[in-house]
Amino acid sequence: MNRITSIMLAIFLATVASFAYAQHYAFINHDANVITLNGDDWTDLRRSITDISGKWQAVQIGDSHIQPGIVTACVRDTLQSHFGNGGRGLLAALNLVRTNEPRDYRLDLDCTVSTKVRLGGARPWAITPGVTGVAALPDSAVATISIRTKNSPHDNFNHITILHEHDKGYGSAIIGEEMFIGRTAGRYATTIDLPTLTDTVSMRVPTAGAFYGVIVENDNSGVIVSSIGNNGATYSMYCAIPDFAEQMEVFHPSLIIISLGTNEAFGNLNGVSADVDRLVTMLRTRFPKAHLLLTTPMECHRKVSTTVKKRVKNRRGRWRTVRRKSTTYAVNDKVAQMRDIILTYGKANKIAVWDLYTIAGAHGAASQWISAGLMNPNDHIHCKDEGYALQGSLLATALLKALQH
Repeated sequence: MNRITSIMLAIFLATVASFAYAQHYAFINHDANVITLNGDDWTDLRRSITDISGKWQAVQIGDSHIQPGIVTACVRDTLQSHFGNGGRGLLAALNLVRTNEPRDYRLDLDCTVSTKVRLGGARPWAITPGVTGVAALPDSAVATISIRTKNSPHDNFNHITILHEHDKGYGSAIIGEEMFIGRTAGRYATTIDLPTLTDTVSMRVPTAGAFYGVIVENDNSGVIVSSIGNNGATYSMYCAIPDFAEQMEVFHPSLIIISLGTNEAFGNLNGVSADVDRLVTMLRTRFPKAHLLLTTPMECHRKVSTTVKKRVKNRRGRWRTVRRKSTTYAVNDKVAQMRDIILTYGKANKIAVWDLYTIAGAHGAASQWISAGLMNPNDHIHCKDEGYALQGSLLATALLKALQH
């Protein structure tokens, strides 16, 4: 079986698997599960992933829907199973700033973090977050970074790129009794090369600035898919990270997926199109050969508080009127408006778009996802693990189809 035939078979099997996984959800619009290229030419992207001679990297930038890592993991596993495993990719220092991190890795420091910031946290920031959207400042001049990937041997690694404050420390590491001198991977990154593959390492490093996370990879040619996800994130927040595009260079991305818009839909949408343009322009300028993919948010609900009047008797048996607040949920119509902003921008600027809003079921989808056990009934915004796995499966299938054309 030649390379093209095997790829076509892989796409067919992935499509069948995705459909089988979602077939009992009648509200999923499988016909809409395609990537609309809007005039962008993905020929070089298809050629590069079907004939990988080194690393082919994709990065998904998003909000709380992306932070748990489930959507991106589905895309990563699917692409790696067909085109080769180049490594796990980014392990953000989310645990160190006391927020949820993906379950397939653990990243720790052996010292106290004196200052911690999150992208969606209060401003002004005490220290600026890095490319991962978080920053942890160790209170010690030397600290031990402990790294463990939990999907061994699939995610074993022998190259560690430390992401840190620019030009500050982290230039060497002591592992066991051996000293390793790092090589510069840009102003914000240092790479430590290990002699053998491992799923666990503890390395003693000199610290002189904030720590953002690590990137782990192996020696294989293949795909790396990383996710940068932050609770509460918006387009404008990523634009506010100093040198965000420069820090993204460490990924050498061929494809950048931007999955934002939910948080914007809970605020004023005036100026949001300009925010989309700022982030896209920043990335396009820095990575002229990379391709972008915008995804739309799926429908969610907003809380609606109402005051209900009720007649009750007091202790003396007299009637009186009391007012009690009642909370219900209603469709957040701004999500559909945000979806239209993204679709319009993508079409006008020849940027590919994946319309999750329509694929998930469009108007009324949130109620259907809650009834199906896919969306959290407590907030009517976030999905359960099964819901994010479904989203990831659908995105992976659409990507495979687009990459094979």
